[in-house]
Amino acid sequence: MNGGYVAQWYDAVSVYKYIGYSATTNQFTTITFPSGINVNLFDAWIDNTSFERLEDIYVFTCGYEVGDQINRDVTVKSYSTKTGNWYSLQYNYDPRDLNGGWGKRGGGFSLGWYVNDVDQSVSAWKFYGNTGTHIGENTDLFINPSFICGGKVAVGYGDHNLWFHNFETGSTKNKYFSPNNDVYYPGGLGAENYCAIFRVNNTTDTMRVFFFNGITNNLQSVLTHKHPSSKATATPRVYGYITGGPDNEVIFYSEEKDSLFIYRAAEQYGSLSAKNYLMVLHLSSGSVVFDANTVQIFEKNFSINTVGIGDSIIFTKSGDMELTAYSGITKNWTTKQTDQQLNGIDVGDEIALGYSLSFAKYWGYSAYDDSYYELAPEGSWASPWSMAGGKTAIVIRNDRIYAFTPGNVTAVDESMNGILNSFSLLQNHPNPFNPSTTIKWQQPETNVVTLKIYDVLGREVTTLVNEELSAGKHDAMFDASRYSSGVYFYQLKAGDFIQTRKMILLK
Repeated sequence: MNGGYVAQWYDAVSVYKYIGYSATTNQFTTITFPSGINVNLFDAWIDNTSFERLEDIYVFTCGYEVGDQINRDVTVKSYSTKTGNWYSLQYNYDPRDLNGGWGKRGGGFSLGWYVNDVDQSVSAWKFYGNTGTHIGENTDLFINPSFICGGKVAVGYGDHNLWFHNFETGSTKNKYFSPNNDVYYPGGLGAENYCAIFRVNNTTDTMRVFFFNGITNNLQSVLTHKHPSSKATATPRVYGYITGGPDNEVIFYSEEKDSLFIYRAAEQYGSLSAKNYLMVLHLSSGSVVFDANTVQIFEKNFSINTVGIGDSIIFTKSGDMELTAYSGITKNWTTKQTDQQLNGIDVGDEIALGYSLSFAKYWGYSAYDDSYYELAPEGSWASPWSMAGGKTAIVIRNDRIYAFTPGNVTAVDESMNGILNSFSLLQNHPNPFNPSTTIKWQQPETNVVTLKIYDVLGREVTTLVNEELSAGKHDAMFDASRYSSGVYFYQLKAGDFIQTRKMILLK
C-alpha cells in the first residue's frame, strides 16, 4: 500500500464504509454504501509478484450492481492515494447482451471488463490513479478474457489475441493471431514497468514469451522451449525464467535496457535468485551472473549463495580461504585470499562481510571502491556476531560494537552497557516478509513485556510475548503463514514504555 491505505468499517448490520487515507494530502476521505447490497472488492495485489512496489501510489476499487435479468445499474468507486479522492463510475447494461466479471487492480490503476454475447468481443473500463479518471476501451480481445496487472502496465488475453496497455501514457498495443484451439496463455507476470505472458501451442514443443515495457512502450517476444508450468524469478528491474529443453534455455530480461534474450546454460536443473538488477543462475558446476544494468553475463566456476546478492553487490565464499565479489557500481570482479578458513558471509546493499570460523577475523568489502578491509576485533564474539545493512555493517563483541563503512572500520561503542540504557524496539527483519519475520528489542531492566500484532484496522491479531524478561536483548518470530497480505503493526509495552512499528506482509 504505497502513499496511503483504505480501511473498511462495517456495523455488522447494514452499513459499509470505506475510509481512504492519502499521505500526499494527509487527509481521510470516507464513502458509504447503501444497506442491503453486496460490495465487490477488486483484487488487492499485483499479479504474480512478491517484490515491493516502486511508485508512491496505491489504488483501491470496489462497487456493486442492482437490477434484474433485463437491466442492471452498476456503481464503481475508486480511490487514489495520489490525489486523496474517491471517484465514481456509473453505467447500466443488459445481462442478455453482456456478461463478465468485476475486474482487477494494479499498482496505480484498476480495470473491469464485459464480453458481448453476440460477437464475443471484450470491452473494458480503466481507472487511472494519477489523474482520477475512468475511460472505456474496446480491447479487440475475444472470448474468455483475463488480465495480468502490474504497477503501470497490464496485459489482457482472450482465445486468440493479446492486449497491452500503459496506464501512465494511456497507449495500447495489440497482438493478433489466427483462431487456433490449441493456443492458451497459462502464465505471466506484472511488474512495475513491464509485463510478460506466454503463448503456448499444445501441438509443438515451443512457446513464445511476450514482454511489454511501459517505459519504452515496446512489445517484443522470444521463442523458447515449452515449459509453461514453472514460475518466473523477477524484481522490478530484472526477469528470469528457466525453460530447459535440450539446450537448457533460460530467458533473461532487463527492464532498464528493454533487452530480451535466451541464455543456453551448461546444464539443466538450475535455479534463479535476484535482487534489484542482479540475477544469479545457480548450477551444480558453478554460477551465472546477469547484470541487467549493463546486460552482461558472467560465468563462474564457484557457487553463489542466495544470501550473497545485494542491491549492487554479489559476494560469496569462492573457496575455503577465498572471497570473491562483484560490484554493480564499478562493474568489476575482485578476489581476496584470507589467512584463516572462512565460516560465512553477511551481505548488504553495497557492502559485505566475510568472517573466519572462530569469528576472530573479518574482511569487509566495499562495492564503491572494490576494496577489502581487514578487521581483527577485540573481545569475544556475541550473538548475533555481525550484520550487514544497506551501506554499513557491524561486528558485535561482548564489550563493544565495530561499525564498518566503506574505507573505514571503527569501534563505535566501548561498552555494551552504553547501548542498553533505554528501551528500543527495532524494525522487523526481513520487511516486507513472507511468511515469517523476526522482531528484536532491548530493555535496560527486568520488566513485564507484552508484544502484540495488530492489523491495519487496529484489531489485535496475536500476542507474541507476555512475560517478565530480564535486561538485555530479546527477539520474537512472527509466523504470518495463515494471514493475508497487507500492513500490520507490532507494539511493545513494558511499564511506561510503549512503541509501535509498521511491517508489510507480501505473499
